Amino acid sequence: MKRNSDGWIKTAARDIVSIGGIPFFILVLVRVFLLDNPLYFNRFLLSGIIFLVMFLLFKQNVYLGLGLIVLVFTAMYYEDIAYTIFGIIGYVFLLAGLFYLKEDVKRVVLGILIGVVSIGVSFIVLR
Repeated sequence: MKRNSDGWIKTAARDIVSIGGIPFFILVLVRVFLLDNPLYFNRFLLSGIIFLVMFLLFKQNVYLGLGLIVLVFTAMYYEDIAYTIFGIIGYVFLLAGLFYLKEDVKRVVLGILIGVVSIGVSFIVLR
């Protein structure tokens, strides 16, 4: 009996973690492109590019960094507290899913930090 519940939890954790994956990031990026707001799109794109370059340079968790970028930019777009709270809860579940899947803590922290840096740099460079 325990095996089935563990399998279900592991599957759910993987599904939640996929929210921070590259395909989901690209999907949201295309949606942002369709908004016809070049500054917003360029910041989002630059943030993703910086993150992916840093991903190649450092061993980090891609899901938390890209997930954070998506969370921040979509929350800024919707400017709705309910959406922002929902997004934060989703991000916490993403984090919990990675810990459940036994992701290395150093990679998790580095992924979050590089996500924050990527977002910050995109706002500094593109004012």
